[in-house]
Amino acid sequence: MYRSHPLTRSVFWVLLVCLFTAGCDSAGDNGDSTPIVAPDGLDAAIRTWLQQNVLPFETVEPNDDFSDLEPLKEIIGDARIVSLGEATHGTREFFQMKHRLLKFLVEEMGFTAFAIEATMPESFFVNDYVRAGEGDPAKLLSGLYFWTWNTQEVLDMILWMRQHNEQTTGPGVSFFGFDMQFPREAMDHVSAYLESVQPDSLDYIREMYDCFRAYQSSVSTYSDASFTIQNTCATNVEALYNFMEENKNAYEAQTSPEAFALALQHARLVIQAEDAFSSSPAARRDDYMAENTRWLLDEWLGPDDKIVLWAHNYHIAVSPGTDFGTQGTTLRRWYGDDMVIMGFNFYTGTFNARIRENGQTGALQRHSTPVPPEDTYAAHFDSARIPLFFLNLQGLPQNDPALQWLYGPRRFRSIGAVYNSAQDANYYYQANLPEEFDVVIYIRTTTPSVLLPFTSAAGKTPPGPPLFR
Repeated sequence: MYRSHPLTRSVFWVLLVCLFTAGCDSAGDNGDSTPIVAPDGLDAAIRTWLQQNVLPFETVEPNDDFSDLEPLKEIIGDARIVSLGEATHGTREFFQMKHRLLKFLVEEMGFTAFAIEATMPESFFVNDYVRAGEGDPAKLLSGLYFWTWNTQEVLDMILWMRQHNEQTTGPGVSFFGFDMQFPREAMDHVSAYLESVQPDSLDYIREMYDCFRAYQSSVSTYSDASFTIQNTCATNVEALYNFMEENKNAYEAQTSPEAFALALQHARLVIQAEDAFSSSPAARRDDYMAENTRWLLDEWLGPDDKIVLWAHNYHIAVSPGTDFGTQGTTLRRWYGDDMVIMGFNFYTGTFNARIRENGQTGALQRHSTPVPPEDTYAAHFDSARIPLFFLNLQGLPQNDPALQWLYGPRRFRSIGAVYNSAQDANYYYQANLPEEFDVVIYIRTTTPSVLLPFTSAAGKTPPGPPLFR
């Protein structure tokens, strides 16, 4: 999903191969029994600066009060977007803290929407539960297909969202996805819509989608298809999208502008999936996740809605000057200071990830990390002897000699869905944190997310594994 070998961002994408299966359950508490001892050799001035400038918080537990989160109100201000990252895809405390922050932003700051790095069509089914109580939330979560989100922590958040909507007298909160990796449900939605408004178009729909449907459950093989096949698929899915646009007025009159907009967006998702899997998937995927986020904000939601985004640190970060533009880079260009980006970092602990050995991705299992070297951000953060804190990076003077360590470049840990502890040094990249994030959320010690079994959602067999995570 993000960086299996993040020596640089470009090296990461060349080496990235992630295949997912369901894994065993794993649990842990939030206790930290290891002593906090400042590493030898670290600059005492840096330690002092951190102790004087970070904002400690008390807990990651979602159900605790928000008194320790009050400083975030000034940091976030009137921003319409808050992006929440994660330094691994299998960390319980990251997920709990994101749940806690979502509650805070909804209940205290008027946020009304949530969107996760998951396939958009299936996420609308989760939203049906969140908004109206329709469906089995565990099955719907499983229907997002990825072990990374199929956890007790994410399910607890979805259950809270439903409870909040049942109890609030306000606008409530909605659940969305902004990914485009699986085209099957999108094609099903378009086909059903067109059948309802123009039954005589069924043969044309099949003709336009049959080429790409052959890969709907095994998109990882699409890149190996011949140029002729890929060109035919691309031409056809684009033609169907154009066909819908040409009939917009008639279709809206038969249904509604909202129903047509939703169907057209699903047709757009099919185009995105085809293009991503036939060209440079890493770069195109981030472009399309940004596009889908903008569609949610500017087309689907109202002008007063505010949204919380959930993705890996890599995706939410602003990363100018790299080989691949990120979702965060594009969104920053579009929304500027109307977005606040919060990345996560940790010192040591355990988490879930698939094993990466000899160039192959293997079983999902629990991993442990060694203590970070002294030249890393995590080592300096740990020297402050504060186990949980926010570091506000906004407005720091770059020319201040006391802050040169913070501007780096310095090694910053980044683990996606795969890991090998014997190659831990590969899971760092050279970062400049104030350029990439507005806030860093530091959680010293971590435990694995609690994985759930996969269950069939909506009577459909899950598609094959994603090409990339």
